[in-house]
Amino acid sequence: GATGRANGIAFGPDGRLYGCASGDRCIYAWEPGTWQKTKIAEGTQSNDLVVLRNGTVFYTDPSARLVWRLAAHTFARTEAARLEWGPNGIAVSRDQATLLVAEFSADTIHGFPLDGDSRVAGPAQAAYRLAVPSDGRGHLDGMVVLADGRLLIGTSLGTQLAPPVQSGAAPARHLVIPSPQGRPRCNYARVSPDGAWLYTAYAADLLRRRLR
Repeated sequence: GATGRANGIAFGPDGRLYGCASGDRCIYAWEPGTWQKTKIAEGTQSNDLVVLRNGTVFYTDPSARLVWRLAAHTFARTEAARLEWGPNGIAVSRDQATLLVAEFSADTIHGFPLDGDSRVAGPAQAAYRLAVPSDGRGHLDGMVVLADGRLLIGTSLGTQLAPPVQSGAAPARHLVIPSPQGRPRCNYARVSPDGAWLYTAYAADLLRRRLR
């Protein structure tokens, strides 16, 4: 289709909407006013992406077990991280200092340190732990870090709100909102800019829930 079977999407600092067009094996950027698209990278599979405030793009390639980096402005592609597990959702910490990558079939969000040039600067550590079903397959998908540091994420159990892993800290509240009315796993979760609505995406529809 016209979107190239787009999956993960995110707005960049230039106002364009960036998306993983796995059907076309490329990354597109759309102008919201006209929806004219520009191909900024091609030649790999992709699932989800995040765009930093400086314009750097990171995206996951589950089949190759890679995270790719596209340089700000030039979109030159380099390998950011080679993994021993299949990645899916990707996000960045509020201070833009940690790249967060979801291990799709497990319970862990891995945090990679980023240097001043927005490059991965060291090995990952567990940043968040999610609840999983008895088979251990969390299906960790689209996610975002909220202002209070908690992670909002779509998973096999539904939508989860999880505190960061903090060694020695008292356990913080971890919420699991099951997918309603027999829907399958939640693929994506976001809160509206005014904090009034929770939006969750599923295989066949998009729901919203009033928060206040």
